[in-house]
Amino acid sequence: MRRKINRIIKKNLTLSEGLWLGFCATFMIVTKAIFRLHLHLTGHAMFFTIFFFLLGKGTVKKKWGATFIGLIAGILALLLGMGKDGPLVIVKYVVSGLVIDAACILYPRVLESYVGCALVAAVASTSKVLTLVIVEMLAGMDGALIMQHAAIASVMNMIFGILGSLAVPSIIRRLKANGLISQ
Repeated sequence: MRRKINRIIKKNLTLSEGLWLGFCATFMIVTKAIFRLHLHLTGHAMFFTIFFFLLGKGTVKKKWGATFIGLIAGILALLLGMGKDGPLVIVKYVVSGLVIDAACILYPRVLESYVGCALVAAVASTSKVLTLVIVEMLAGMDGALIMQHAAIASVMNMIFGILGSLAVPSIIRRLKANGLISQ
């Protein structure tokens, strides 16, 4: 069994790719912790979250790269006690990674265009609201209040996620032009 798992990992992910994806996940959480600014704007942390999701996925063209980033980031956020969602914080990051991976499977060159990155960022950043709705429903909040909060959080997450995604295509192009990532 162990040999089979090792064969799958070696076949799909190199050490340098795994380290890069882990770095993106770690740096996502570190920037969220460092820049824990009290801007009183919902969703401002989504800027770096989506940036590192898309940068990691754009540089490592593996099938479940963004999901791997989300899993590592979710575990780190849970271990560091970031957020008020408890174990659902892992789901929050993994769902965003799954959305990015699904978009890259449907259209592999999506992260090379500004419009593609913006669309993927909008959907991925909105998907984080799923756990917000679950937690508020479990807390017994009124349905209308949950929907209002979810709508505001979705729009603000989407705005900051799109802003964070707009730097990714130019960085990927520069990395390819200098031969640092494969074509």
